[in-house]
Amino acid sequence: MESDTADERGMLFRGKLNLCDLAGSEKIHKDDQMGAQQFLELKTINLSLSSLGKVISALAQGKRKDHIAYRDSKITRLLQDSLGGNTKTTLIAAINSMGDYAAETISTLKFADRAKQIMVKVEANAVSAADDALVIKL
Repeated sequence: MESDTADERGMLFRGKLNLCDLAGSEKIHKDDQMGAQQFLELKTINLSLSSLGKVISALAQGKRKDHIAYRDSKITRLLQDSLGGNTKTTLIAAINSMGDYAAETISTLKFADRAKQIMVKVEANAVSAADDALVIKL
């Protein structure tokens, strides 16, 4: 969702809100009878999460000037502004305290820690509405 607002001084502010619920990594159980469609869906989810992890790792290592592979996945392309742009991003990691899910919990916490290491200097997206070029563009 994007929104534009203007204040009394003629400054135009732009905001954007992305809400994204990421699926957890999906395990393919060899014992289960799985259809081709379900197998393809699990494979796609895992590939998307892998691409997201690579982008977050690259950003966390400070490789902003190097190529960041946002185009490897639809989710990374959609979240490009939120991950590496001029934005304030909040990540909520849902974990399970049961021992059966220890591996997934550790993986989720490592992912959240890498995401936390992305440092972005956020500045207000404000443009003077009195600017002739902006008025012509609008």
